[in-house]
Amino acid sequence: MSDNLEILNHALFSVQFEDGTMFEGGTEFTDTKWMQIPNKKIKKLFYKLPDDNYLCLCDYQNYFHMIEATKDWMKVGGGKASKLNSKPRIEYAYVMGKRGNIVTSYRITLFYKKNDKYKIGDIVRREFHIQDKFIQGLNPVNWK
Repeated sequence: MSDNLEILNHALFSVQFEDGTMFEGGTEFTDTKWMQIPNKKIKKLFYKLPDDNYLCLCDYQNYFHMIEATKDWMKVGGGKASKLNSKPRIEYAYVMGKRGNIVTSYRITLFYKKNDKYKIGDIVRREFHIQDKFIQGLNPVNWK
């Protein structure tokens, strides 16, 4: 199999395994299919950006993915508080790769907040030591 990856059905991500096989994720942030990735060595991970380009991660020992969503549940104004029935708002996607004791995190902005410096599609890249509180707080079952 070549290193070129054909991405079908607008999947959020596609995985190319060391053995040449492929896995395609879901098309919705509410059902990414990340947990359904087979337990095989990943060669490359292609993650869809909001502008339909792809971020490619390769040569990591392990990969991690999560979606960050928030929900406004109370509104305060006019001296009183009222409960909101709002839906969760998907704000960020995180794609990470681990090499040795270093985790490289790519945070992709999916929702624009008024007066925020980050726009939809902006990527913030950070490196963390594996013992960092943020990394230790991640759900370990999300690592592939």
